Amino acid sequence: MTNAPFFTQFLKLSNFYTVFGLVLLLGSLAIMKYMKNKRVNFSKRMIYALILGLILGIVVDLVGSTNEVYTEFARTEINTWYALVGSGFLKMIQLLAIPVVFLSIIKVVVEVKGECLKHLTGKTFATLLGTTAISALLGILVVKLFQLNGAEFAGDLAAERVENMTNIASQSFPEFFLNLVPNNIISVMGNNGSIVSVVIIAAMFAGAIRFLEVKKPEQVAPFVTLLDSLKVTVNSVLTNVIKLMPYGVVALVSNTIISRGIQAIMGMIGFIAALYTGVILMLIVYVFLLMVLGVNPWIFYKKAFTTLLFAFSSHSSVGTLPYTLKTLNGDLGVSLETSNFVATLGTSIGMNGCAGVFPAMLGVLMGSAVGAEMNLSFYILVVVVVTVGSIGIAGVPGTATVAATVTLNGLGFGHTLTSIGAIFGIDPIVDMGRTMLNVAGAMVSAIMVDKWEGTFDKEAFLAPVTKKTSEE
Repeated sequence: MTNAPFFTQFLKLSNFYTVFGLVLLLGSLAIMKYMKNKRVNFSKRMIYALILGLILGIVVDLVGSTNEVYTEFARTEINTWYALVGSGFLKMIQLLAIPVVFLSIIKVVVEVKGECLKHLTGKTFATLLGTTAISALLGILVVKLFQLNGAEFAGDLAAERVENMTNIASQSFPEFFLNLVPNNIISVMGNNGSIVSVVIIAAMFAGAIRFLEVKKPEQVAPFVTLLDSLKVTVNSVLTNVIKLMPYGVVALVSNTIISRGIQAIMGMIGFIAALYTGVILMLIVYVFLLMVLGVNPWIFYKKAFTTLLFAFSSHSSVGTLPYTLKTLNGDLGVSLETSNFVATLGTSIGMNGCAGVFPAMLGVLMGSAVGAEMNLSFYILVVVVVTVGSIGIAGVPGTATVAATVTLNGLGFGHTLTSIGAIFGIDPIVDMGRTMLNVAGAMVSAIMVDKWEGTFDKEAFLAPVTKKTSEE
């Protein structure tokens, strides 16, 4: 290892382990490039990217985990280099989130008739919050099934996170929602954590457009044309970014393992297994919901697979939104109005993983740790608090922390926030499953609402995936 500042601080390439990790990453990316040149199906490349990322992360950590140079220096350096590829790609997806949300909501509100919009809104809230209530019940179930206890997950939190969680916990229910009301359009448009505020602004603009199309159609027509042109352009940019997705997945997945270490992950295996059990059970619930609607769940999961895989790798429902919309409307037969409206709201309302299963688990864990009476009334309270608290939680990395804080505060356990640091220490590992469930829930809700509205295109749903989509 060299201690020269040029290598340790600037280049972040000061030892053998970092070089080893970087060479493996470049080799993995070369493999993905080779597969693309050979025209391997896009969905298959996504699967290979996930497997390759898992192998890469495990190999790098196994090779260096017993060496002090790796744990003290190389892990941080490798994390920085891998983030250049993984987080760099994720940022390109996230930069499109605000434009997609803004333009999608405007298009829906402008084109849907007034009475239909009212019904669409009611049905959307019913499905998103209804599935969240079910996921909260499953969160309670898995805690009981695995016999987890909050005292087992004690640990210290970083001072910055403690301060952030304390600020959220100090807010009352009305204050939390008041903060969602925008007061600066520029700052809102520059913050992916303000999706609810963006929706509000978009709805205000759309309402004005609807009014002006009747009163002053000639004056507002150029603005509507501009918005349509912007939407087409954003979609084109999105298509080009999506082509890079397999490369980003390799780096994101491997970095998740390397940054935490296999040993730390194994130490929390009980909680991880419980959460992923909850995720799997909820995915099974979707199967039954789709079957009740007369929708083939096998086709749904087959067509939604690459979207869910990206959600799993990216840790961001908002970052996945552009691809979610593309899959819903392009492959799953959901109407443009429903997909835009439901999936967009699904990034901030009723997220089944981050704001459903996870906070319900923490609510029961901390309830048992502080000696609360574990009876039917308590469990009903958990479900109600989790469901109501899921409104307005933006689907970005760190969302679950906010949802958990709101839930624990609503249950009266706000003072216990800093005593479960071990759970948040492995947050990136469980966040992959939570985010995938968020997106799956939003997509199933979109299909439910579209069936409810009578606009679901079953022929498009049953049709094979287009060649363009599978080879992007």
